[in-house]
Amino acid sequence: MTWDTAAQNSFIQTSITMAGVVFTQVAPEKSACVDNWYLGNGQKTARNAHIRKTIAQYDGYHPSGTILAILLEACGPLN
Repeated sequence: MTWDTAAQNSFIQTSITMAGVVFTQVAPEKSACVDNWYLGNGQKTARNAHIRKTIAQYDGYHPSGTILAILLEACGPLN
């Protein structure tokens, strides 16, 4: 959270893109869900703000883990 907002947004987008790539191999339907959740209906800016707020709220956890938890909450478990 010490990075400037543009760098945080870049980290978030890269993390979500990579999660989507992994999901294409282990749970393809989740990959589509992640794309729709993050990019659908022009929600990217709002999603970034939500993710930044959640990372700050749970600052004892690694940001990547927090992002994954948010994605699983939005799109359901991987099993």
